[in-house]
Amino acid sequence: MDDESSPKQSNLQRNVLQIILLVLAAALVLWLLYALRKIILLLVFTVLFCYLIAPLVDLLAGPHRLGPLAWRAPRALAVLAVYLLLSAGILQAVDWLAPVFADQFNALVGNAPNYVKQFNQYTQSLERLPARYRLPSRWQQEFSEWLALALNRAWDWVQALALNTVSLTLYLDWLVLIPVLGFFFLKDARNFRQRFLAALPKADVRVRVADFLQDVSATLAAYIRAQLLACVLIGVIVGTGLRLLDVAYPLVFGVVAGLLEFIPVLGPAALGIVAVLVASFHSWSSAGAVLVFLVVLRLLHDYIVYPRLLAREIELHPVLVILAVLCGAELGGVTGVFLGVPVMALLLVCLRHWRDLLDERVPPAS
Repeated sequence: MDDESSPKQSNLQRNVLQIILLVLAAALVLWLLYALRKIILLLVFTVLFCYLIAPLVDLLAGPHRLGPLAWRAPRALAVLAVYLLLSAGILQAVDWLAPVFADQFNALVGNAPNYVKQFNQYTQSLERLPARYRLPSRWQQEFSEWLALALNRAWDWVQALALNTVSLTLYLDWLVLIPVLGFFFLKDARNFRQRFLAALPKADVRVRVADFLQDVSATLAAYIRAQLLACVLIGVIVGTGLRLLDVAYPLVFGVVAGLLEFIPVLGPAALGIVAVLVASFHSWSSAGAVLVFLVVLRLLHDYIVYPRLLAREIELHPVLVILAVLCGAELGGVTGVFLGVPVMALLLVCLRHWRDLLDERVPPAS
């Protein structure tokens, strides 16, 4: 009896030990991911930056044809040429827009005290509404408490946004690190991929992994390309539209709209609220026109333009986009909001390949 139970007990102890080791290993990996989260985030932004300029690098690298001759430019030289072109374009845009932007921004800051007074008048008018419509005293009290709570939360959100914006100055060195790391990624990306695939043991595994990496690359490239085009389009359209509507600070709102387009759902919503509110300080008719303009713009962009920018590489339903943004905000704040949509897209790619792998393993019905 003891001889029979001894192997079972030994197997049980071995299994328990393996489970404990797996849990400890998982905990160690999670701790490392948390401890190195800034480095990981730096690498993520570097990869996104590489996908952004990779088409230009490929275009300059070639192959180029001159009659019967075909030649390729050194990839390092192509990367440096793209860096120079981007730097020249950014400097030219800053030189052109900076004076006008500075004038409008200074005017906005100078009018801020008047805007605060008008905003306080709005809140006082809202507080008088329950008494004006003769609502029960209990409802009036609950409404006043709700309004005070909503204003406090809004103010806390503004303060948190300001603090997060100021904290971004701690990452200014990333403006140098990302292009430096991106140079090596762009120059040697194909060699990294070939060496990784060559290290895999079986040919069918290499084919499967190569297809997976190709889908991941296409998904990220489509997302970055669509997001950049969307930011430029929204910035230009918002700035031009507000200028035609004779709204104050159109360039400021256009630039901010383009930047906030990188934050799906929450960014455009915040821009719309602020733009309508500032327009109302000057004219209610202007605020109504701005509201209609931004709502129509969002409907056209979100349901017609943006899906076509994404093309066929990413098929995300608007509900999935909203869920990705909410989950990202809950897990990672502003950074999570920014990364929520591409992470969701990559998860769908992983799910599709996992489903295909399971379908291949299922034997055909006899």
